[in-house]
Amino acid sequence: MSHSVPDMPRDTSTRYSAVYARHKKDCTTIAASKCPCKPSYYGKVWDRSAGRHVKTRMLPSPAAADNARRDLIASLARGELPASTAPRVKAAADLFLRAAEDGRALNKHGRRYKPSAVRDLKGCLEGHVVPVFERRRLGDVRRGDVQRLVDGLPADMSGSRVRSVVNAIRSLYAWAEDRDLAAHNPAARVRLPAVDAVPRDRVASPSEAVTLLEVLPMTRTRGGRVRPLVTAPGDRLPFAVAFYSGARRDEIRHLLVEDVDFEARVMYLRGTKSRAAWRVIPLLRPLVPIIRRSLLERGQPGGDELLVAGDRVRGRNSGMLSFEALQRRADETWEAARLARITPHECRHTFASWLDAAGVRPRVASILMGHSVARAGEGGAAITQQRYTHALPGYLEEARELLDAFIARSLSKDVKAS
Repeated sequence: MSHSVPDMPRDTSTRYSAVYARHKKDCTTIAASKCPCKPSYYGKVWDRSAGRHVKTRMLPSPAAADNARRDLIASLARGELPASTAPRVKAAADLFLRAAEDGRALNKHGRRYKPSAVRDLKGCLEGHVVPVFERRRLGDVRRGDVQRLVDGLPADMSGSRVRSVVNAIRSLYAWAEDRDLAAHNPAARVRLPAVDAVPRDRVASPSEAVTLLEVLPMTRTRGGRVRPLVTAPGDRLPFAVAFYSGARRDEIRHLLVEDVDFEARVMYLRGTKSRAAWRVIPLLRPLVPIIRRSLLERGQPGGDELLVAGDRVRGRNSGMLSFEALQRRADETWEAARLARITPHECRHTFASWLDAAGVRPRVASILMGHSVARAGEGGAAITQQRYTHALPGYLEEARELLDAFIARSLSKDVKAS
C-alpha cells in the first residue's frame, strides 16, 4: 500500500506514555518501529498552572525522551520553569516587526498588516513590552508575567490602548508559534480593563471651540540650519478640521489641498483606513475662512500638497504632521491662556455631539463620522435602521445647513448671554 508524501512532519505515539516520534517530511511510514527516516523523540507534559502542554527537547531515542519527560514533570512540580532555547523577546520582536513590514507576517485575517497597524505594533512592543521582557526568552514569559505587565501600565492609559498592548503580544506569539519559536501564547487569557476605563467625555460648545481656536497660531515657520525656513500651517488649522469635520487624526494627516472643494462646499476624507471609511463631508461655514487664510499665508500651495504639513522631511512619515508635537504646543498655548485642553479625538466627539444637537438623522451622522451602521441592539427599530434606512440624495446639503444653523444659534446665544 502506497502512502502520499505529507507536507508537514508527522508525529506518532510510542510505547512510552506521552512520548512521541517526530518523523521527517518525506517519511512514508506511520510506525516508528519500521521507520527508515530515524525520527527524533520528545515528551509532552500538561502544565496546569499555564493551562498548556510543555514539550521536552528533541532526543535520539524514546527512552531518553521518557527520562526528559520525567525530569520535566519534577521541575514543574517544584514550580521551576523548563529551560528554553527560544530567542529573546527583543530579538523576536525585531524579527516580527520586520516580517510585518515586509508582508511575511500576516494579521488574523490572513492579510498584510497596514502601515498604521505596523506602527501601532511597533509602538506597543517597543514602548511597553520589550523594556520589561527584553532579556527574557520568548518561551519563558508566562501568563502571570503578562498580567503583571498589564496591571503595571499607567493608570491614566485608556482601556483601548491597554488592549492594543496585549493584542501586540498576542500577534507576536501567534507569529512565533507558527515558526516553532514558542510553544504557547502567554497573552491568550490575560484579564483586561474595561473599555471605558478612561472615558472621553470632553465636549466643547461652538463658542468654546471658537475661543480655543483663536488663541492658536494660524501659521508657523519650520526649517532650520539645514533646511530653508518655510511657512507651514499653524496649530489652528488641524484642530479646526477636527472640530468642524469630525476627521480622524490619520485623515487629517493625509488631507490634501485638492481634497477641499470650496465651490461644492465639501471635503474628501480618505486616510489609510479601509475604503468603507472614505467619505465626503460638508464644508462648514466656520472652517472656510480658516482654510483660505492658511492657504493664502502659505503662498497658495499646489493641490497635491498636504493641507496640514509636518516638520519632518525624511523617513517613513516624511512631511506628515506629528499630532504628539501638535498637542504639546497647543497645551502650552492653552495653559498660558488658562483654557481647558482638548485633544483631536475629543474634537471628533464634539463634532458627533453637534450632529446630534443639530438634529442630523442617525443614519446621516453615521455616514459623516465614517462609521458602519451599528449592529448592536435588538428589535425591529435596530433592524430597520441597519438594513432598510438609506441616506437620500441631498443629505450633505441638509446636514451642512443644520450644522451651520446650530453653530450660528449657539454663538448668538453665548454673545447675548455675555
